[in-house]
Amino acid sequence: MSVKPSSVIVVGAGIVGACIAYHLARQGVQVTVLEQHSPGAGVTRHSFAWINPHGEFPAAARPLRAQALADYRRLQQELPALQIHWSGALTYRDADQQTTDEPAYDALPQWIDRGRIARLEPHLQVLPQRARFAPGEGSLDPLAATRTLLDAACAHGARVFDQTQALSLHTEGQRMLGVATAAGLYRADQVLLAAGCATPALLAPLGITLPVQASPSILIRVDAPPGLVKTLVSNSQLEIREAADGSLLLAEDYVDAQGPQGPEAIAQQALASIRRLFRGAGNISLRSVEVGQRPMPQDQLPIIGPCSAYQGLYLAVMHAGVTLAPTVGRLVCEELLHGQACADLAACRPARFS
Repeated sequence: MSVKPSSVIVVGAGIVGACIAYHLARQGVQVTVLEQHSPGAGVTRHSFAWINPHGEFPAAARPLRAQALADYRRLQQELPALQIHWSGALTYRDADQQTTDEPAYDALPQWIDRGRIARLEPHLQVLPQRARFAPGEGSLDPLAATRTLLDAACAHGARVFDQTQALSLHTEGQRMLGVATAAGLYRADQVLLAAGCATPALLAPLGITLPVQASPSILIRVDAPPGLVKTLVSNSQLEIREAADGSLLLAEDYVDAQGPQGPEAIAQQALASIRRLFRGAGNISLRSVEVGQRPMPQDQLPIIGPCSAYQGLYLAVMHAGVTLAPTVGRLVCEELLHGQACADLAACRPARFS
């Protein structure tokens, strides 16, 4: 690793960039955040924002995922304004998909029976025989969380420039000098790219190919009676939770741009599922349906670490940014400040694509 930087430019003010900026600024680094739109306006705004260390992901990501809950609770202690809804998560399959030999996770969540499911979700009228419940999991408003993190970074001296697009990376030989924008050149000891799907285009003029694709997903917001869903429920039909304003949020897979498999049609199918599954959902209505573009590395592992082709260039691009943000922010800060590689990030290095 390189010498500790005194100044860092963070390109991208989504929740990952905001977390990194906060951790660096808190340690006295001069941080400049450049955001082409407004903070959190990209994939962060479209996130279902489930803080979920379990689920389907490459085994090599487990060291990062395993720290997510503890890092969020640490962050909440440091930043009382950070609102996290620790509702717990209820996960199950449909009755015809249940198997008796299905292995449990190594740790939480634990299996619970139908009686406890009914107590956790009193409006759920189609009950599975059993489900996994993770009481320590939760969710947040990703836009509000991003603003809280940036406000805290600014309180420690960081500067945040929105509506400031990074046009190109400024180099001299193999050394990164800064970022060119329409407002001028911003210089720093270190340039850190947390720009999600925009990262490959910034790297391409430098001859660096980063195998990251935009992976679309659908976020649906539904007006419903408060308290209809108590926990975060995930089954084969939907992922659903209550948002901070009392509406319901649903995450759905993207299939097609329009037609019977397009976002609007999928949203209507989701409404039908809610009405069927939850007692008292007869008068729910669709508020909005939006498509977000998640940055998905080719091997689905985060891309985190220095770029060997240019001194002073660091990458932080990943899916599950909401879950991983506080852990990544802490570890990236430790790497840059201490000048030593972090073992938990070993599988995430950009060099694996060389």
